[in-house]
Amino acid sequence: MHRPVAIACLSLAVFVPLQAPAADPLKSEACGERLAALESARHEAPGSARVEALRQQATRACLGGGGQPQRPSPTTRAPISVPPPVIAAEPAQPVPPRPASPPIEPPPVVTACDLGGCWDSNGTRLNRAGPQLIGPRGACTTVGATVYCP
Repeated sequence: MHRPVAIACLSLAVFVPLQAPAADPLKSEACGERLAALESARHEAPGSARVEALRQQATRACLGGGGQPQRPSPTTRAPISVPPPVIAAEPAQPVPPRPASPPIEPPPVVTACDLGGCWDSNGTRLNRAGPQLIGPRGACTTVGATVYCP
């Protein structure tokens, strides 16, 4: 069982290195000769039919291939026309009117004071505790004549 595998491995190890690597066509003698002939023809008669024929021969010898080379067309193509997209928009729905906001009441102001506290414009008694005024729900803040109570 092991003997056929060993023979196969040994034969691969011996015969694979004996295969010659493929030669580079750019370094071949035929490529060099074709390029030299092309250069001399370009100096003698640039743009002639002979130069084009030698160019094709050099291309085949140096780059390989056998088909007729195609040059890009110097003419431009007509631009591609793409129609604009059609977007069907739904008609806008009328916006319902906003509900009326409640009227904003002005904050109460201090109307009269005595030694024990002050009265505000709502008729609420604010008792004095040192420099603070205390309303029915807690300490109030006074800014000028305006009183802010919680």
